[in-house]
Amino acid sequence: MSIPTFRELEEDIGSQLKEQGFLAAIVVDLGPLARIERSFGGATFRSLRSQVDPMLEEMRAKFRRDDLLTRDESEGDRFLLFLSGPRRGNTPFQSQHLRKLVDRVEEYVNPRVGRLTLPYLRERPRVGVGYGLVLWSPLESPQRQILRLVEDAVASEALRRQLRDRDQRESLIEIIQNREIWTGFQPIIDLTDRAIMGYEGLSRGPRGSDLEYPRELFGLAARYEMTEELERACRRQAFEDWKVLNREGRLFINTVPATVRDTSFLGRGVLDYLGPDLSPQGVTLEITERSVIENLNLYREAMHEFTDLGFTFAIDDVGAGYSGLETVAVLEPAYLKIDIALVRDVHLKTVSQQVVKAILEMGDSLGATVVAEGVETQPEADALLKIGVRWAQGYLFARPVDPYAELSPTGG
Repeated sequence: MSIPTFRELEEDIGSQLKEQGFLAAIVVDLGPLARIERSFGGATFRSLRSQVDPMLEEMRAKFRRDDLLTRDESEGDRFLLFLSGPRRGNTPFQSQHLRKLVDRVEEYVNPRVGRLTLPYLRERPRVGVGYGLVLWSPLESPQRQILRLVEDAVASEALRRQLRDRDQRESLIEIIQNREIWTGFQPIIDLTDRAIMGYEGLSRGPRGSDLEYPRELFGLAARYEMTEELERACRRQAFEDWKVLNREGRLFINTVPATVRDTSFLGRGVLDYLGPDLSPQGVTLEITERSVIENLNLYREAMHEFTDLGFTFAIDDVGAGYSGLETVAVLEPAYLKIDIALVRDVHLKTVSQQVVKAILEMGDSLGATVVAEGVETQPEADALLKIGVRWAQGYLFARPVDPYAELSPTGG
């Protein structure tokens, strides 16, 4: 049974307003989910929404069983919870209690919606929650008073979103400025004998927080247009953590196209990053930004600042759509890293096998080493080796190593 519109329950809501002398409502705005419909179609969106309604009903039962849960018919992704407040002579109304309830609703809804949208969105959407209040007036129709209540709740949601955005942006600035970032290092191994060729440095946010995971951390940076600032901090921290790890082999670090014009990382100044113990000849910069490089020839010229010092370049996610043939051909990277989507179940997918073979042929023509990312099962590794892929990384071989856990007495 679908959630009724608040128009359908308008008479009940009006009676509640008159009886209590006031009325409070909480709005839950699922508007951010609309992009799933735009990207994956109506059927996918309806399937997702069929899971959302029971979740909201469960929320009502958990927090406020007697409240009226409704849907805003003018905004199909907006839901309204009209609260059955204390009666006259009972516990007095206090707005702080309402604000705490709104916080609880937000804390309840967002993780659950995030899990539902995980297959579709790189960044977890933030569901907006707000509240409104109205006092009963015998001089105005209940319908008009209810509409003012809804408008108040929607305005509250917008204000709370603005304040949350400000807090999140300031938190991100603190993370970058205070270098609350660390690097996990995942080995790249030879499939023939499991020898380690090098390590990819994988940046992480503050330990134990939601932002520890790169998807969340870089998603937040993209939202506030601070990707380059975050990437710069991660790059510097990767070099510091590499010294702590103190392993043999080549260091691969993720970067964005803007790195080649970062004045703090150009020319001889880059040696300040590396320190006396790390040579540019042992570092490969992985281009991971999924936006198209507008002028490949100019970008290749800018790369010379680094290749002249001894750095090499890799193109990440080859086969994922970003790294087209022109990009690979013009930039002439030293390494091609096969996208995880092609690696997953490659032993079962003939098309993926053919694409991997094409990438190998492209690598041979460029003199580039091909590395398969995200190998998780032995059948995947066996299939890749049979096709001709020699180098790989993934959970099958090792999870990223925390250099500071390596220093702890227990070894982490």
